Amino acid sequence: MQANAAERILVLSPAACEMLFAMGAGSEVVGVSDYCDFPERTKHLPHVANARQIFVEPALRLAPTLIVASNMHLQGLESLKRDGIRILLTHPRHISDVFLDMRRLGIATGHKRKAEKLVKALERELHVMKSHQARRIPVFFEAWSDPLMTQGGKSFVTEVIETAGGHNVFAGMDLESMRINIEAVLRAKPAVIVIPSKSGDIRNRRAFWHKWLNGVRVISINPDLISRPGPRLVLGVKELQRKLLAISR
Repeated sequence: MQANAAERILVLSPAACEMLFAMGAGSEVVGVSDYCDFPERTKHLPHVANARQIFVEPALRLAPTLIVASNMHLQGLESLKRDGIRILLTHPRHISDVFLDMRRLGIATGHKRKAEKLVKALERELHVMKSHQARRIPVFFEAWSDPLMTQGGKSFVTEVIETAGGHNVFAGMDLESMRINIEAVLRAKPAVIVIPSKSGDIRNRRAFWHKWLNGVRVISINPDLISRPGPRLVLGVKELQRKLLAISR
């Protein structure tokens, strides 16, 4: 896909939004979805989509030349495609996919050189971190507390945990996102519980897990850094690794 001069981009994926701003294409973003919240500037852009649909008329008023989305099932997207607006899909499932999609977005928006430079820098940082991994500490990732949910299987979170030196205790499950009961967590015997720092209930969640698992370490981390497949994943791996290394010493 070749880039046009002076793109006008609607970005409907939070991860892709971060990619575009990180590679210097933020000034070309004219509209976003409700879940695009980083960097701060995105909060002040027109919101033209939610989790179910893109609002066609408001979107068209922004005269987009390119729409970046995570899937084609968003209501209204096919209509915009028929109007001749280019659609680029990005839905990274692995860390390598993040870098691949950053390169694709760089080409599509005319920021190939900046995207390549950014990707190479992130890849170097990950390579260094892999050489300083902690011992494989069993980790349970609490994606949600009520109902209790986690990310398992070959999910993006599993790969981030493994890259940081941990082991997702539900990596062997077939499902990537699942509801889980407390008994299953107890049987898995995690040494570390990772809870989202955005929960607003960190103290109570720590108390909850300490009640059920004697001696377990509970750490909090910004979930967007480890579950959102964007350029900040390196920060997430770095923070998680630092906390795991502190525990393993």
